[in-house]
Amino acid sequence: MNKRKEHFKKIRLVSIIVMGMIISIPLTTTHAQLQIPENVHISPIQLSQLTYNLKSNLAQRNLSNKELNLYQQLYSIANDSSQLYDPAIQHPSEQYENIRKKIHQQFDTVKQLAIQTYGSNANQKILLATNAFILMYYDALSRDNPKFFWPNLGVFVANDVRSNYALTFSLSNALDPLKISNDQEIIIAGKNIPTLQSIISHANQLLIEGQANVMADIGGLSILHQHYDSSLLAEKLVNYGTNLQEAFRLQKLADDYAQKNGIANARFKKLATDAAITFGIHEQEKILQPMWDKPLMQEFAKINDFMLTLSIENIGLRGDIFIGVNKFKLILSPYLIIRAPYNATNLASLNDRIAIARNGFTVLNNWKQNILYSSWIPRYQTQIGRGEGLYEPVGIK
Repeated sequence: MNKRKEHFKKIRLVSIIVMGMIISIPLTTTHAQLQIPENVHISPIQLSQLTYNLKSNLAQRNLSNKELNLYQQLYSIANDSSQLYDPAIQHPSEQYENIRKKIHQQFDTVKQLAIQTYGSNANQKILLATNAFILMYYDALSRDNPKFFWPNLGVFVANDVRSNYALTFSLSNALDPLKISNDQEIIIAGKNIPTLQSIISHANQLLIEGQANVMADIGGLSILHQHYDSSLLAEKLVNYGTNLQEAFRLQKLADDYAQKNGIANARFKKLATDAAITFGIHEQEKILQPMWDKPLMQEFAKINDFMLTLSIENIGLRGDIFIGVNKFKLILSPYLIIRAPYNATNLASLNDRIAIARNGFTVLNNWKQNILYSSWIPRYQTQIGRGEGLYEPVGIK
């Protein structure tokens, strides 16, 4: 028993030291703060090598000229919504389906452009390019329709998901050298290395598909909102669920208030935030929950727990929302993080994700009216929307 305790002490000490190379963890952190899960079997030497490999893979790189050209093409597509709305279609529900279909066609174009740039086997880079397109799209929606608040937080949430792509892909690639010699001896989240890498690859593909579906849906709703009265949308989109009805009812209150008092008014911002929260509930329930219900995503959540444990909850997805561009780079501007509610960190739980979103929209709205933060948030969003300084790990394939 004493030998086992001593073994875990070594693991904890090595973990604290090497993870400190990636993120800012005080070396005075006590061993008791770090608990190695029972479903992890890895020696201190292997853990040290894994973390060094992870750090090397996670280092950030600059885009090549060819990639910059790709991102410029993506930006142009994201910022041109003129062809999405069809004036010949009268009924809002038909228009809604039409717009969503056209946005998915845009994703097909984005994938082809990424393949032309990286080749068909560069799945990780293609996925990150797709995510960059989503970030650009949300920024464009926010500027094109300033009364519709959902994209204001959506762009930062989508960027946080990008950080997790960067992290998990870097973890998967960091495992490659270890797989050569002794993959059966290393168990993480109850899985050996080949299984772990397969879960990461397939789960990230599900995540980007989920992001694309949400963006097509929100894009459709935002564009509809620019062409129809919100009260009419609440009435005509009844088949899409009560939350969407309620969201447009709340949006109507915000629209009417803005008509009289302008969009700079604090009361309008509160009303628009309430509507955004309810649009978010619709997205979580109708679009994302079916994804999180898949068994593969439950396994992926265990890998996320492993990363959170080793880094003392500094890296991995736990529901915090980073209001910035790239937390893996040196940051000289304000470091803004909307912390998830203490009891809502299970991303597979619909109620937890709704609580996280509700808190996120509320805090972001308050920060945008805070003199200390208000000037920084639009700068970060603009930078993200241009695809500048995004998460781009050197080890990505």
